[in-house]
Amino acid sequence: MGMIMKFGIVPKEWNDFLVEAIEQAKLAEKLGFHSIWIEEHHSNKDYLPSPLMALAALSQHVPSLYVGTAVAVLPLYHPVRFAEDAAILDIVTNGRFIAGIGSGYRVNEFNAYNVPLKKKGEILEEALEIIINLWEGKKVTYNGKYFKVIEFELEPKPKQKPRPPIWIGGWSKKAIERAAKFGDRWFPGPVGTLSTVLKGKEIYMEALRKIGKKFTGITLMRDTYVASTEDEAIKDAEKALTHMYSEDYARSGHPLLRESKESFQEWMADRFFVGTPEQIIDIIARLQKEGFDYIIFRVSLRGLPHKKVLSCIRILGEKVLPYFAEEERK
Repeated sequence: MGMIMKFGIVPKEWNDFLVEAIEQAKLAEKLGFHSIWIEEHHSNKDYLPSPLMALAALSQHVPSLYVGTAVAVLPLYHPVRFAEDAAILDIVTNGRFIAGIGSGYRVNEFNAYNVPLKKKGEILEEALEIIINLWEGKKVTYNGKYFKVIEFELEPKPKQKPRPPIWIGGWSKKAIERAAKFGDRWFPGPVGTLSTVLKGKEIYMEALRKIGKKFTGITLMRDTYVASTEDEAIKDAEKALTHMYSEDYARSGHPLLRESKESFQEWMADRFFVGTPEQIIDIIARLQKEGFDYIIFRVSLRGLPHKKVLSCIRILGEKVLPYFAEEERK
């Protein structure tokens, strides 16, 4: 029997998102996807600022799907508030919340919340300690550098026991080691090349070995567009992905794409899932052999018409997912 693969999607997550996101999520549920995910950025026309609220709304239309943050920028939250809001989300989804967590990197966001960007790692670690203890039912007293909590117990508590899963993103060696120490798995985002991801996996595996934790798999998010031919897929996706990488990421201070001057073809090589179902299956099958057991398709490419997003979800659900379901039965 092959490794069990699970698949999620990022539906529309910007502007007046709800109607289209619901339709995309409902189609994904019908076709056997496992989850939906919402990212977080602030004062940005391409993202939503409040993923927990968005997921709470979407979850009521797709009751069998898990919901996750991809990722919540945890240093921008007070950990007690995040623990409380996420516990409510876990309850209203009947124990189907996955906490994707990251430290963030965009200067304007940290400035808006008056949080020191240079201290984000320390803030993240303190927040995680508090959240984990609260979710696991402990009465917390915490006297940290950034947060102080006095004999506080979370009510109501999350439905999942001992707590919702915590998946931690980040690209630096320290961030990946933090994912091993505090989280249940490393959660690399869509920006790094697959080669970069595989190097990060080596760091993650070594960190797990050093602290004696068991490897439980890795989740990978990728920008995705699939069509009947490769030329059609590239034609449909190129404008949207060029916007994402040249207008958003390259100007955002992202650690892997600062002032990037690459072309679409250079970005596409070893990064995007753009092509035919057979090409996407081949890429995922290679990743599966490397221990990746959960793929999140960011199908909500900015500027891509809703009907094309639905087409992409449908092809993935009808042509890609069944291949891996068959592999599991072998």
